[in-house]
Amino acid sequence: MMNLKELAAEILNEGFNPETDPVSDFDNLPDGTYDAMLTDVQWRVNDKGTEWLSMEFEILNEGFENRKYFGAIFFSNERMLKLNIKRTMKYAAILGVELGIEDFDRPESTLIQALQNGCGQQVTLTLKTNKKSNFQNFEITEFIPF
Repeated sequence: MMNLKELAAEILNEGFNPETDPVSDFDNLPDGTYDAMLTDVQWRVNDKGTEWLSMEFEILNEGFENRKYFGAIFFSNERMLKLNIKRTMKYAAILGVELGIEDFDRPESTLIQALQNGCGQQVTLTLKTNKKSNFQNFEITEFIPF
């Protein structure tokens, strides 16, 4: 096992202030439009039962190379279910993936297996932060090279 005492001393010697500094240096990407590649798709469920489709994108733009963006499409809010099913179908079409009704029967397996076929596809990813919730929303559209 690592020597936690030495690692803690190193962190403090680097100037970390536990009272004021953030724990993670992860920052959201700036709002805007990016060239991105879909690299992974997973079905997630948290302890409260909230379910969502997680889409991982690798940013390809200069200055943001190798940065990841994790987009979420939530399936727990009754009011948003139809919208998010439409969104999932639309994104699948953009990725060149054909979805059938049966793919929504067991989303944790059949939907994910189908959408995994879109991994490696390049898309245009647009990010916009909601000012009220501070949640960064995403939209993908077909990639059109310049």
